Amino acid sequence: MVAGSLDVIDFPSMEEFNYKFGTEWWRAWHRRLWGCQRHLNLLDRHHREAHKNTSKYLAVCKKEPHSRSALVPLIVLQADNPIIISSSATMPKRPRLTVFDKDLKPAQRTIPDTSLLHNLGNHLSVYARAGRGPPTQNLNCRGAWRTALKLYRVSHYKYKELFIAAGFGDFLEIEPVDLPVAYSLALMERWFSETNTLHLPCGEIGPTPVDWTMVTGLRFGGKCIGVNTNFSMDRALYLLGKPNAKKNSKILLSAIIPKEDEVQEDPLDDDTKEKVFRRLFLYVVSSCFFSNDHSTISHKLVECLERVDEAGNYDWGAITFSAFLSGMRRKVTAETGAFTAFWQFLTYWAFEYLDINRPKARRGNVFPRAKRWICPETSTENANPHFFGPQFIACRCQLNYVEESQVTWVPYPEKCYPPAMLPTIKLAKKRIPFRSIETWEYYLGERCLRQLSSPRQVPKDPPQIMHGTGEGQNDVKWKGIPAEDLVDRSLEYPSWFANASIGRILNVNPFLGGLNLAEKLLSQWMEKHQPDLIPISQAEYIKMKEDRNALEEECAKLREELSRAKEAKSSQG
Repeated sequence: MVAGSLDVIDFPSMEEFNYKFGTEWWRAWHRRLWGCQRHLNLLDRHHREAHKNTSKYLAVCKKEPHSRSALVPLIVLQADNPIIISSSATMPKRPRLTVFDKDLKPAQRTIPDTSLLHNLGNHLSVYARAGRGPPTQNLNCRGAWRTALKLYRVSHYKYKELFIAAGFGDFLEIEPVDLPVAYSLALMERWFSETNTLHLPCGEIGPTPVDWTMVTGLRFGGKCIGVNTNFSMDRALYLLGKPNAKKNSKILLSAIIPKEDEVQEDPLDDDTKEKVFRRLFLYVVSSCFFSNDHSTISHKLVECLERVDEAGNYDWGAITFSAFLSGMRRKVTAETGAFTAFWQFLTYWAFEYLDINRPKARRGNVFPRAKRWICPETSTENANPHFFGPQFIACRCQLNYVEESQVTWVPYPEKCYPPAMLPTIKLAKKRIPFRSIETWEYYLGERCLRQLSSPRQVPKDPPQIMHGTGEGQNDVKWKGIPAEDLVDRSLEYPSWFANASIGRILNVNPFLGGLNLAEKLLSQWMEKHQPDLIPISQAEYIKMKEDRNALEEECAKLREELSRAKEAKSSQG
């Protein structure tokens, strides 16, 4: 075989293939799309002329003179079904590189820990400190919310009734809009998995179960969706009516998505209705809340749909909230580049609490709250979240200097609450783990008490382990600990937070020259066009306004005293 020429090699099993090539083939695998048609033509000729189709696998190989192996496969195919075998399904997996690897100098990652936050050199916020844009490797947001919602909305009313009964009716009324991705990325730089909260210069703030229900419409309560090791893949595939939908140990979503005409038609019988609903439900819920790099879902989730009329008895609020916390942890700690949960919640949640980048809102009590925001059409920068542009820099700066006056600590009037919210409010005032499909994540209610109309107090140290994969049904932690028992009333919050958190992380020195120039230009313009006005900072204006209000109140009291004195004098006369 001449160097650079192509040939087809037989392999009775993938074990023999791996024995011969090991992982050397990865070097050439990325060239698999080049000349793909040529490879397939070669395979076809190979079938017709040379072989009797007795081998299970065939590899189109190329002679590599510098390779440790004599041959390096460019593409691997099944002999009885000539399709490209997915590298994630059958092939050995290449070691995953860290998302943040080798993109900053070691000195830029040398950041001292605080008493609360650790390993800051490998946290997403390191890019803000370095004045760099976010890492571009796999920097996207997974999920197919729009596509899944479109399929749901054209489905037959019998399927929609089952979704509503399962507790997803309010969520599926939310209209997908173009949210500012740059704002979401700037918020993620402030998220820390040690506490599952955002660390702003003015204090900690984080999403609570109350927020999850108010924004998404999903309720907490019901049977815990745990991991049943006795529920088999074969049983799950039978319930879905798709025996070939397995990919490794997961269910491949593309293999179970029902077609439009399937969901539009009135089901012929109960068995058809149940199987189509299970597939539609898994696709919609997975696309919105449990997306991942491989477009798969755990077969164990099908157990909750064994009796479709009882799907609403399960705690979908808890499992989806836990998936969001897991997605945030994996994102900011570089475990994955893409966001793999309902990432839109972070932006909707920030609209409620922070007076930053907040769009116009519809009037009245709207539930879920995600429906009330009127977002503009997507911009060029929003369409390309990798772009380190003005919108992203502005969001970073605003979060770097956000003040208490810009935070709405209690955004929901009680009249906006849906029925039966009291159990969720009580749940939000606990330290408690929530289970997702294969993991659990801690929620720390003691760090969010101010958002629940309680005084802000110094929280005690978080658990050493904030997430895991075990069940531990008898562990006391699953019952939760009251947040009021996890605060230290002997410490003052401002001084504690200054030592425990990160404060302002953005270095504005590169922009100071432009700010000084702008200040000079503004002063010259004011002197010429508005000589009677003096520009002052927002903080000074707020202080002057508070002083004026205090003086007005004092004057009102003096007037009342004066009028009473006049009345007393006139009565004596």
